[in-house]
Amino acid sequence: MDISLHIVAPSARREKVFQEIRRPVFSLLDRGPLSESCTFISYDSVRELAAQPHLSHLSDTVLEEYEEEAED
Repeated sequence: MDISLHIVAPSARREKVFQEIRRPVFSLLDRGPLSESCTFISYDSVRELAAQPHLSHLSDTVLEEYEEEAED
């Protein structure tokens, strides 16, 4: 399956999320390292997105404005 993965957590946990998805055990997945296919989105970003007046008309690509990728 080719799906986008996102971990949603408090902003204060951002670095911990990235630290965990970069763990060696998650680099052995069939589709490649988890850090290359999973992003972080803060709770604050989800609240901001939920407040959008046209949320029902937005596509899932709007998440690209809020997601953050782990840096190696």
